[in-house]
Amino acid sequence: MASSRHVTQAPSATDWIAPWMQLCEIACTAPLVIGYRTARLLTGGWPPSARDRREYTRMWQEKVEAFARAVMAAATAPPGPVAAARVLTPVRRRVRGNARRLSRG
Repeated sequence: MASSRHVTQAPSATDWIAPWMQLCEIACTAPLVIGYRTARLLTGGWPPSARDRREYTRMWQEKVEAFARAVMAAATAPPGPVAAARVLTPVRRRVRGNARRLSRG
């Protein structure tokens, strides 16, 4: 009688390309976001405007949300490159969105 066990293959090197590309994008874009926010912090004056206070609050809230989503993705995905890609996706989306938004001024 044939075995009904499912045999999985080990991930190949090419399976890791997408997570590595996401990681590289985060590593290149995050310093831009930090720079935009630092410039705003240094030139904003005291007391901070309502716009600046919203941005400062947003900085912390988005990190909590993105990393919570990453933890949930890690907990539900099978180990390997699929899990890595799912963990990095919410962080990458936040970083890219912030870079676009903050570059507009």
